[in-house]
Amino acid sequence: MSPAAQTPDSVSPRRSKGSSRRAAVRGGRSRGASRASLLERLLIALVLIAAGVGVAWWAVQSTDRSQVEVPAETSAQSTTLPLFERVSVSGRVGATPTIEIKAPLEVDGTKATTIVDGSGRDITEGSPVLVAITAFDGASGQTLSESGRPQLSLGIVGTDAIGDELTRMVVGKREGSRLVAFRTIAPGAGAPGSSSNIEVDVIDILPNIAVGTSVDATVGPLSVEMSPEGPIVTHSATVPDGVTTQALIKGDGVQVHESDRVVAQFTVLGWTDGVVRVSTWETGIPQVINLGTAMRGLQSALVDQKVGSRLAITIPPDLAAGDDTLCIVIDILGTEPNLSGAAQSSSS
Repeated sequence: MSPAAQTPDSVSPRRSKGSSRRAAVRGGRSRGASRASLLERLLIALVLIAAGVGVAWWAVQSTDRSQVEVPAETSAQSTTLPLFERVSVSGRVGATPTIEIKAPLEVDGTKATTIVDGSGRDITEGSPVLVAITAFDGASGQTLSESGRPQLSLGIVGTDAIGDELTRMVVGKREGSRLVAFRTIAPGAGAPGSSSNIEVDVIDILPNIAVGTSVDATVGPLSVEMSPEGPIVTHSATVPDGVTTQALIKGDGVQVHESDRVVAQFTVLGWTDGVVRVSTWETGIPQVINLGTAMRGLQSALVDQKVGSRLAITIPPDLAAGDDTLCIVIDILGTEPNLSGAAQSSSS
């Protein structure tokens, strides 16, 4: 049969097959396009995830860097602190202080300031003064005292015993005040163990009378009344056999150790005749008692007592001067190690 004689019915199957092929091709292309689109989406998602991870990593690294840089920033800020805010002092006035150095110290000469205002007697030129000085290294903050305890300085303001520099610091202040001073130390003149040319001194102006807490003193052989001229002492009829100690005022300062040098106001009188043998209250100027050479009865009575205490003591003749039982009223104002005495003992 010739192609011209073919009927539409005979041609239709061929067209259907051709249409199917074209549809299949179009379907294949559509599936290929879909796969390509899916791949593109996956690639975009991966890029976005990678970008997110990168941003997170950068943020973490930035945080770490900022954390590392904080101490340097703090250090830079701390060096801008005012001079006297670079050191903090802890401890009560009269007790052994400690310090913390917050920033490097830079000072030329001597600079001092009052950090605690006292309420006691005014310190004036020509008046007696007792100060406790604790020295610290200006770099480490470690104490430079051999014993770790304050060193006492007692004398008349304006005399060589106190010195010009200390006089300028204490005049116009009150007892009970605390000062802090920064001093430049000449090369080779620093205390043993110092690592800086700057010394930090904490200076306590101590009272010249006992300032502790009054306690009941009715039990004991002595009765004591205080007057502007000093203590007035009476006693019972019975002479004590040994050393007796009555606390009139209980202090809370540094404890007295064996062989210490004790600064005190005191009155000593005989039991039998009532005659005052010696009294610092007559001049108002305290004196130093060297426990290493003091009467044995006084040694035993003072050891372990605390600064700020007032005691009434009796000492039998064999532990005193040997001629009579002694009655003593004593205010313990300060105490320090007898370093020279310790050195002599160790060398003998």
